[in-house]
Amino acid sequence: MELARLFGGTFERDLVVSVYGDEDAEGAVSTFHELMRSLEMHGGAEAGPRFQDAIVEPPNATTIERALLTLSHADRQRRLLDQVLTTFGHHLIDPLGAVLNAGPDGALMRELTTVRERVIADLGALRVTPETRSIVIADVGKLLSDDYLAMMVEHEERELRPRVRELAQEILRLIGDIFHHALGRWPEHARSIAHAVRRRLSGEVRLAELPHLLREQVLDGIEEFLWVETSNDIEGALRSMFAARRGIVDEPPTLERSAYRSFAVGCWKLMTEHA
Repeated sequence: MELARLFGGTFERDLVVSVYGDEDAEGAVSTFHELMRSLEMHGGAEAGPRFQDAIVEPPNATTIERALLTLSHADRQRRLLDQVLTTFGHHLIDPLGAVLNAGPDGALMRELTTVRERVIADLGALRVTPETRSIVIADVGKLLSDDYLAMMVEHEERELRPRVRELAQEILRLIGDIFHHALGRWPEHARSIAHAVRRRLSGEVRLAELPHLLREQVLDGIEEFLWVETSNDIEGALRSMFAARRGIVDEPPTLERSAYRSFAVGCWKLMTEHA
């Protein structure tokens, strides 16, 4: 085949061909198909399809571990920590924005309007003369006017904003510290992740299917490792943090497993740049 012609005996021993595409799996597959079309041009129409249908062994655990260990380099861990703050910051800090949902259509304005309506309804049930009832309702309506309620909303937002900002900064520090410790343990876990990936890829597979299968299994391994290493610590710390700030938010935001998948994808992208 064309690779053998180009590289001779080296191809049969230890030649490694890396196929790079766009950042997603579809891009890599598209690039792989482009390689096949190139092989067809140089090696005949049947060379490409035969190559894609070839049955091969997945990479061994040592090769997978070597790729995973590229994430243990200091500069790449700094990039990963930046990505942690972006990914988990959106999941855990964005919900705090609801606390500052001010304005005429905000949650607090709606709540205050409901309180006003309830007070006026209760006044309407007073056992007094209609004239007295009308006077009381009119006075309360003037006091709890839309402008007055809007002023209350603005005051509440002004009081809460610095507290929410401080809480968001504490959450980011918490996430950064916990993930920093977890990523520091990455080298000692890379081997177990690699062996787990290799076990799940036991047996031979079609060459055309291997890139996608390998990517999904590595993503599963990274996601599981990070979830086990960090989720309990983050959730426990968040519960304590929010319990001490009941006046801001009653319950901490939910730590979504999907955030770990997004971060694992980022790890894969960085790993493929340097593996």
